Amino acid sequence: MIECDGKQHYADDDGRASPRRYAEMMTEDRELRLNGYEVYRFGGADLVDGPETVRRLDAFFDRLAIRHAA
Repeated sequence: MIECDGKQHYADDDGRASPRRYAEMMTEDRELRLNGYEVYRFGGADLVDGPETVRRLDAFFDRLAIRHAA
């Protein structure tokens, strides 16, 4: 599973970081993993346009393909 997280995943409605929301998200991640899924999270800042972003994403997907090559 690949997920792109915006601040709504870890912040309250006022935009401030919420340990409660973060803990809920981590609980969901653990449940997914216990059910056999792999979770790869990207924050919004990971996806900002630019050559460095493209290079990092390319490298990640290359490594992911190698890991799952049959």
